[in-house]
Amino acid sequence: MAHNTARVGRRRRVLNEEALAASALGITARNRDDLSRAPGDTPRYGAGANIENHPQITDYVPRRYRVIGLAMMAGVILGVSGELIANNATTLSEIFGTVSPQEFTEAIAGGLISWTSATALLVAACYARLIYSLRRHRVEDDRGRYRVWRMAAWIAVLLSINSVVGAHAIVARGLGHLTGWSILPANAGWWLVPAALLGGWLMLKLIREVAECRTALTAYTSAMACFVIAAVAFCWSPSWISQWHDSLCRLLPLAGDILMTTGSLLFARYVVLDVQGLIEHSPTLEASQKPVPAESSSDSRASSHRKDSTEGQQADVKVGPDPGAWVDGSQSEPEQNDDSGKRRLSKAERKRLRKEKGRRRAA
Repeated sequence: MAHNTARVGRRRRVLNEEALAASALGITARNRDDLSRAPGDTPRYGAGANIENHPQITDYVPRRYRVIGLAMMAGVILGVSGELIANNATTLSEIFGTVSPQEFTEAIAGGLISWTSATALLVAACYARLIYSLRRHRVEDDRGRYRVWRMAAWIAVLLSINSVVGAHAIVARGLGHLTGWSILPANAGWWLVPAALLGGWLMLKLIREVAECRTALTAYTSAMACFVIAAVAFCWSPSWISQWHDSLCRLLPLAGDILMTTGSLLFARYVVLDVQGLIEHSPTLEASQKPVPAESSSDSRASSHRKDSTEGQQADVKVGPDPGAWVDGSQSEPEQNDDSGKRRLSKAERKRLRKEKGRRRAA
């Protein structure tokens, strides 16, 4: 009994000594690593901050129509709010007392509408640049039509700045004073005519580009209609809508900017999905009706003739008997040829072989 107790005590001491030695070795190795590591080598971020885990620029393209609709509704709500403030400027001035109706109309309503247009145009410029970065890699665009997106991005940035600054009116008054020509009221013709020519050409190019995406085509066509109606209302308006003249001149350009931004979002979504191969395209009519050249047709006939001759030769291939097949005395021996000892395929076997090859070609 005492002998067993002493043996157990020795085992415990040995295990304790081994555990202490292992812990000492671990502490020594850890200290050695700490000493060998430079002061600036200690990582401050985890693996999730590595560049392969960063979001790509295409991740910011909304995939759901609901998100695009909410962005469009946000712009509409801001524009309508600004117009309500402008129409009720007199009532608001009476409530606040110290603020005049003109300040409500110009500073609050006009500023809200201007900044909404500027934000919408900046968003449209960003997505136009994204579309350009993807569309320029399209293999069948030999004429470089994708370059219109780069121009659209720069023009959208300039229009965004002008929405807040209002430089077009200042430049128009300066040109009217220098030349002595007053085109349209308040010299508006100096900026309206160039804007109509350049903007109309650009919108037609964009409409042609987005024609394969129906939703984007609808948005761009509606935006162009808003710009045209706003230009007509600015130059001429019937007497029965004279009281809505200022509202149309403020809201219609804003609606055009919002629709143009919506069209850019929709077409950016379409391009990203097309790059990922998630959009099916039917074969073009021109490719299906393209005539076959005479040389290619003769080559195809020659190749089909070679195939038929090859099939005939393969049908005449001699197949030897199965070495593992059991042959009894009741069955006759296969016909022996002169040298090879192989038999020819029967007519039914050749017919079955041709049918099998026909099915394979059809598949």
